[in-house]
Amino acid sequence: MLETAVITACAWLLLAGASFRHRHAMGEPGRRAILLLRLGGWTILAAALMRSGTDIGGERIVRMLAAASLSGGAVVLALSVRPAVVLAPIRLLLGLSRRTEATSVAAASR
Repeated sequence: MLETAVITACAWLLLAGASFRHRHAMGEPGRRAILLLRLGGWTILAAALMRSGTDIGGERIVRMLAAASLSGGAVVLALSVRPAVVLAPIRLLLGLSRRTEATSVAAASR
């Protein structure tokens, strides 16, 4: 259950990075970057919840909900205390995507 909680925390962090409030703090990424953050967050969340370590049954559902709620609460608490520090990996990820977009545009204009 611990790995499910950690993976879902990463997914919640990606989804928080795509939210309106935190998006402006990170320098207003483009629509494509926002869509990729949301798509990545939902994909990671679905994959983590589908693989909760047990057979399909009541225990699996309880593990899924417990891991998702614990990690969601941890992300919300961390964002309320230090949002700039918590969202630093997302900002780095967006910076890398901007660099690759700029180099692909420069290469296409040649």
